[in-house]
Amino acid sequence: MPLNSIKHLVRNRLVHYSNRIVDALRFWPKTLHVFILLSVFSTFFVNGQNELNFKAFGYTPNTLNDSLYSALREAKTSKGKLPILYKIGRAYNTYGNSDSLIHYGNLIHSIAVSDEKNESRSLYLARAKYLLGEGNYLSGLYDASLKAFLEGIAEIEKSNNAAIMGPLELGLGKVYLKNKMYQKAYNLLIRSASQSEDALLAAQANLYLGISYREQEDLDSASSYFETAQTLVNANTSPKWSLKISMARAVLAIKETKYDDALTLLENVIDKSLKHNFFDLYTEAVLRYGSLSRDLENYQVSEMTLSMAYANAMQWNRLDLQKEIINSLRKTYAAKGDYQNAYNLMTQYTSVSKEITEQQNSKAIQELEFKYQTLQKENQIFELKEEQLAKQTEIDRQKTIKKAFLYGFLVLLIPIIALLFVYYQKLQTQSKLNLQQEELNTQKIAGLLNEQELNLAKTALEAQQEERTRIAQQLHDSIGGNLAGIKLQLGNLENKNPLQKEIMGQVNETYELVRDISHDLIPKKFNQHAFSILISEYVQKIENSSAMEVTFLAHPKNLINNLRESLKVELYQIIQELFTNTIKHAKAKTVELHITIFENMVQVLFEDDGVGFETSRAKKGIGLNNIENRLQLLNAHMIMDSAIGRGTVVTIEIPLKK
Repeated sequence: MPLNSIKHLVRNRLVHYSNRIVDALRFWPKTLHVFILLSVFSTFFVNGQNELNFKAFGYTPNTLNDSLYSALREAKTSKGKLPILYKIGRAYNTYGNSDSLIHYGNLIHSIAVSDEKNESRSLYLARAKYLLGEGNYLSGLYDASLKAFLEGIAEIEKSNNAAIMGPLELGLGKVYLKNKMYQKAYNLLIRSASQSEDALLAAQANLYLGISYREQEDLDSASSYFETAQTLVNANTSPKWSLKISMARAVLAIKETKYDDALTLLENVIDKSLKHNFFDLYTEAVLRYGSLSRDLENYQVSEMTLSMAYANAMQWNRLDLQKEIINSLRKTYAAKGDYQNAYNLMTQYTSVSKEITEQQNSKAIQELEFKYQTLQKENQIFELKEEQLAKQTEIDRQKTIKKAFLYGFLVLLIPIIALLFVYYQKLQTQSKLNLQQEELNTQKIAGLLNEQELNLAKTALEAQQEERTRIAQQLHDSIGGNLAGIKLQLGNLENKNPLQKEIMGQVNETYELVRDISHDLIPKKFNQHAFSILISEYVQKIENSSAMEVTFLAHPKNLINNLRESLKVELYQIIQELFTNTIKHAKAKTVELHITIFENMVQVLFEDDGVGFETSRAKKGIGLNNIENRLQLLNAHMIMDSAIGRGTVVTIEIPLKK
């Protein structure tokens, strides 16, 4: 569909629904209103040259044939169950259901581990790790995905069975690519691409090689690999991979500013992925469509499509995709000048990032809950319990007499053990309470000392500033005034001799020197220029002296320019430290700086697209310690969100004194 048609048709046909959704968007970081609205208004159409569907799902669509579950119920042995379970897992991989992938990967692994006599045991252990790797990759849990793929490869190498080595190496390569470890990814992907006996595997490897070169801005090489992948894949037998290649080409077209080509490709992916029930691919395509609409300044369409993509990502538990959608929505609001909602979305972005980190540790609990829900459909729990009960009854009947004496002995022994255990637990508890109390006392003492040091530092800083101002005023008013009077009197003398002229010159020099010293004691640049202009000039210097593209926005400027002088000095130095760290370590191409005053709070958002770092392992340098010390004096706090390969976002909130 041509670009002009998109702008006019979407605006005219969707104005009613998009207005309602956009109104809800202003509050969705705090509520679930948008999800409710999207569940009611689930499908929209744009009638033009093509029919384009935007759909939000209020439920998880059923994509799997019940015949597989029937076959699973009929299978009585682990040898019969394992192939069916793997078929079910592969089917869920096609439809992008990460939770089901992880569940069936764990189930296959559990059965294979217990079936030591199965000659295909190692193969199914490796297949289980493959499903776990794919599931964690879709969920954005890349550390868990990397671990699963590596364990699968180790299992295959141990058994000398290379049947699934190619998919495992391909999975490992795309995790390396996601973490921007391009050389490691290239070595694995080029090996997979050379396997001519498996055309689909080679097509997938060429696709990810193209993505790697696209991310490194080598667009010609990326286009070449995408074309090779397209020739290897069969759109009829592998429709999803054909659409994935189209998606990759659409992103490449956006980088090349070929927006008409990108829109055509994205519309094709949206339409066909929905028909084939590829809901994960459909959601990603809608995300790209919404981001492109923002770049074309069609903000209403961007908000609507991105909100529906977010609802779908929530329904399918795609946390990594949720982060990308939230960030795109934040940029849409920032482009519109709606900094309040942009800041709120930044808070939601941080929340999703924390959830991903927590899920790395709590995934086992989630899988137990999911297992309970899905096993009800498969009726495996009932069959296993029934079989186990029958066996246990027979065993109990045969061993009742033999165990009678043992049970009698245990009746006497268990209470004694229980009493000893309770007494031991009490001792342990008391010991832990004593240690905790000691730690609390130590922390309280340290807290009081820190507070005292901060108060002393703050008092010293204020006293120093007051003393500098007093000295400057004394120099300017008293000594400067006296020198000015002497200069005037000397100037009124008639018939000046050379000595008088020399004295008059020295008095004039002394007067100018006193004046300069008094002005240097007070930072005059914060008095003579608006604060927003000073920051803009500093940002311009950064752009001129580096390869970074810096965007600076301040709102509202009049309130920011009227901040108290001491706060402007501290804020200016904090921003300098942030830019210094980015230039030294981040290798960023773009930086965004937003300063906003909202609800009696100065809010600073600093974001770069650099290499990032692991916040849990990073050591604090001098620059970061300087920033934290300044923030403590201002009673402010800072949130830093970063990950390797995904840039860094710093959020600072400074309360204003009433």
